[in-house]
Amino acid sequence: MDVTDPRASLLTTKIHVPPAFGHEVTRARLRDALSHGVLTHTLTVISAPAGYGKTTLLRQWAEVAPVPVAWYSSEAADSERIRFLRYLVAAWEPVRPEIVESPLGLLLGSSEPDLDSVLTACLDLGNARREPIVFVLDDYHVIHDPAIHRDVAFLIDHLPPPVHFVIAARAEPPLPLARYRARQQMFEMHAADLRFQRDEVADFFREARGIHLPDVAATAIGDQVEGWIAGLQLVSLTLSPGAEPPAITGRHRFIADYLREDVLARLPARQRRFLLRTSILDRLSGPLCDTVVESTGSQAMLEELERANLFIAPLDDLREWFRYHPLFGDVLRDELARRAPEEIGALHRRAGRWHLDHGMPEPAFDHALAGQDVGTVRLIFERHLSQELNTGGANVIRRWLDALPTDWLTRYPTFGLARAGLLFTTGALAEGVRWVDDVEARLADVVGEDIPQQRAMISAVRCFIACAMNDLPLAESLADQALRDLPSGDLSFRSDVHHALGDTYRRNGRWEQARAAYLEVLRIHHGPTFPVRAANVYGALADLELRQGRLRAADAYWRRALTAVEDRGNWGRLPLPVTGWIHLRIAESHYERDELGEARDHLDRGLARADLGGDAQSQLAGHVIAARLRLTEGDATVAMAHLERVRLLAQQGTLPDWTSRLDRCQLDLWIQTGRLDAAQAWAGMMLERGELERRPESEPAQLGIARVLNLRGDPASLTRARELLDSLAVAAEAEGRLGIRVEALALLALRESQQGDTARALTLLECALRLAEPEGYVRLFADLGLPLARLLQEARSRRIAPDYAGRILRACVDRGPAGAERLPEPLSDRERDVLRLLAAGLTNREIAETLFISPETVKKHTSAIFGKLDVGNRTEAAARARALDLLDT
Repeated sequence: MDVTDPRASLLTTKIHVPPAFGHEVTRARLRDALSHGVLTHTLTVISAPAGYGKTTLLRQWAEVAPVPVAWYSSEAADSERIRFLRYLVAAWEPVRPEIVESPLGLLLGSSEPDLDSVLTACLDLGNARREPIVFVLDDYHVIHDPAIHRDVAFLIDHLPPPVHFVIAARAEPPLPLARYRARQQMFEMHAADLRFQRDEVADFFREARGIHLPDVAATAIGDQVEGWIAGLQLVSLTLSPGAEPPAITGRHRFIADYLREDVLARLPARQRRFLLRTSILDRLSGPLCDTVVESTGSQAMLEELERANLFIAPLDDLREWFRYHPLFGDVLRDELARRAPEEIGALHRRAGRWHLDHGMPEPAFDHALAGQDVGTVRLIFERHLSQELNTGGANVIRRWLDALPTDWLTRYPTFGLARAGLLFTTGALAEGVRWVDDVEARLADVVGEDIPQQRAMISAVRCFIACAMNDLPLAESLADQALRDLPSGDLSFRSDVHHALGDTYRRNGRWEQARAAYLEVLRIHHGPTFPVRAANVYGALADLELRQGRLRAADAYWRRALTAVEDRGNWGRLPLPVTGWIHLRIAESHYERDELGEARDHLDRGLARADLGGDAQSQLAGHVIAARLRLTEGDATVAMAHLERVRLLAQQGTLPDWTSRLDRCQLDLWIQTGRLDAAQAWAGMMLERGELERRPESEPAQLGIARVLNLRGDPASLTRARELLDSLAVAAEAEGRLGIRVEALALLALRESQQGDTARALTLLECALRLAEPEGYVRLFADLGLPLARLLQEARSRRIAPDYAGRILRACVDRGPAGAERLPEPLSDRERDVLRLLAAGLTNREIAETLFISPETVKKHTSAIFGKLDVGNRTEAAARARALDLLDT
């Protein structure tokens, strides 16, 4: 997220130690006690009513703490498990930046994390690092969800000793404190401990107001306010040098009446008006206040109020955000309700619209609802409903719907459709459909200028249902109706319709229509929710381009998708499988260009997310890509382990594309390790059954079978290979699938070379190279092994795409430290003669007779050949020889 974004700057106020403000008295006595208590106990609890300086004391201690401090200032909206844990991790990140890429960070960075897994990952991280850290949970009294209290207790109980928690609240938190006390695990401070003593009272007045109080006066004031820091500040606002301290009676009257009669009444009218009208805000910034008070200069006013010590505190070092002291804010709101109740609704409405315009829908909703601004509330739902439902925000939508006046749900279709969407997301399809039916029935007899728009929204929702049911004709019809009547300025529903159609077209193999639908989403949608949608749409477009073999276009889309994923504003908004998928496909792109280091980096990141997310497609794809990479690096054992890990997923038959690619990788692994018999057996079985012809997306496996047939080398196999490759090349050209066509041509070239027709082989190879070079294919050729490398050498010697051929040849040589498919120790001429006859099936005696040598000599040559080829028998030797193209004459 851009650091200039108000959402980003507001977030930093919650997860950083707040800055100092006003004239503070350094409370060395309490700070030292806290330093000792925190580090010798697992839990520290500071509980006292508002105004006793809990936050100030903790801030002073944090500044000199000998261990890292992760600070989290809670708000009422944080009383929800996922949100609380995300903020806790966000507070941890400045101390441990690597946490973002840890399993804990990855889980909480996804839209719907499994919270049991999150807690386990938190323990794993704490146990792995075992470094001291203190978590400060300030204003914990606003947290009311019992599940959060259980989570906090779980972490306190199970994290290792170097981890400490400090909780500041207005009352004792609902944790098992008796147990912690009994075990001497808890250090406590209460209001009595926080009260200002006489010398501190004197220090405060001297530093805050330049007033030197005699000891008697300092004692009197301290006693009257019972050492209450907020009370001292109130007195200081009206006490002039030389004046007698006022008599103070009753805490309640002291707060309300004193502020009203002795503080507010003495302020200039412009300051008083600003304070009252901005009191509706939980957090204040200059631009927000300008909108609410319908004026300018609010930033200067906020800084002026801070300098005057008027109970306003900055929340960040740049002083972009402020808040009123809770007691002062309560009094200001009461006074606003007494003096100008007719203005309150308009103030909330302006605040709601500002927050909506700045991409903060939750405070926008709260203010709009307080101002009974149904128009803004409808806009919030229309702009943010889809994103919230698709990014784990179902609880937010539920809270909004439950807060609405009952009559709004029946009067405004937007809210009824939102309820239906919530039900769809939670799996209650039938009940959701009933809500849509009810909304449509209520519109039947209603007349109004926005009724066509409302009916269009219903058509859009029914289109989503049809897409979910894969009823493409119905979805297209409903989409036409919706798009015809939705306002041209409607970004959300129009984008949703095109996005749903794109996914459904893609599911049904209508690739060009899918591409057009996704491009339309990009054309019309650039609102605040666009970055989240962009990751999905760019990823879908990249998949389509990659399917067609357009590597460069696919790579550009993957880069845009990655940018969206890495936008911190999207943290917690995207499912792990989506982010993992993007990294995996970028790894695949790097691999094809022979950028193996970069491929490995993205592969590791993608596999971590795929395995944590538990998505079958991402896991299958990730491990197939990993197997391919490790095979290229020469580690066939690890490559096989990757394939075995996901073989059961492939056998479920729901992911034909990646199942075919797994089969292809398995064939290549057998070939590379000299197990041509296994490859031939599997290929023969597939051909006999005709199974691959019935499978969708089976082209990778069919190309692998053609490679096996080429290596087998007998006339029948070579004929079958040509038939298969011709068919694949023709179909690929018709469908625009460049990668399939290029590989089919390369394999045809190898077939012709094996037949001895070098001219024809080079013609086919040249065609493949001309098609592939603009897209930058490398490993497609290099992975076909030494036979193709030799043909490429011949092509380069004849000036056929010499630079490109040279680049591919370099990839054939540079295969990693293990040197996968290296050239073996050179064979002597006589050993080559023996090998050719051995591969032709001659016995040792027949070889001896043909070469005019003794059978014993043949046996010695055979033993040497087996050693150099790293094989154990004649069959394996013949297969290895064919794989390395050692049988040419």
